[in-house]
Amino acid sequence: MGKSEARPKGYGGGDVGGSGSPGKIFVGGLPRDTTLATFQKHFGNYGEIVDSVIMKNKQTSQPRGFGFITYSDPAIVDKVMEDTHVINGKQVEIKRTIPKDYMQSNPKDFRTKKIFVGGLPPILTEDDLKDFFEKYGAVVEHQIMRDHQTRRSRGFGFVVFESEEVVDDLLANGNMIDLAGSKLP
Repeated sequence: MGKSEARPKGYGGGDVGGSGSPGKIFVGGLPRDTTLATFQKHFGNYGEIVDSVIMKNKQTSQPRGFGFITYSDPAIVDKVMEDTHVINGKQVEIKRTIPKDYMQSNPKDFRTKKIFVGGLPPILTEDDLKDFFEKYGAVVEHQIMRDHQTRRSRGFGFVVFESEEVVDDLLANGNMIDLAGSKLP
């Protein structure tokens, strides 16, 4: 089917846009027409940006609706988190990322019932997503994020389990998951 990655919701980092930094944030719900210049201008008002990326579909080069900003000073993230952010008329979601090495050395600090699942193939249905993850534990909520106009999959979603232990067990061997015969990062 495709490649996917699962990680606790709100924790960026990983291989996307770098290996994680205390000054890094995830920005979700970006309007498709957001340019990198607009993205950088908005978040540059808070402080010096050392890295920024709007994620794009590898096949179509179309924006996937999320990106990352890394500031030179991690203290800037606190200021960014205090505000509501509207880009191109749409409110976006801001999440602090946690460096991968910090998460691995302090796993008890990051327990969650909710995971982000990326790299979903466009043909995957909500039922397929739930059925796949139910083999790990009871799923209480699941969602594939869709384009508001076309209703097409944006290639990522979220799964909420009944217990934190399911997420701990699921991610114990890293974030590679096999979905229908494909290794998922």
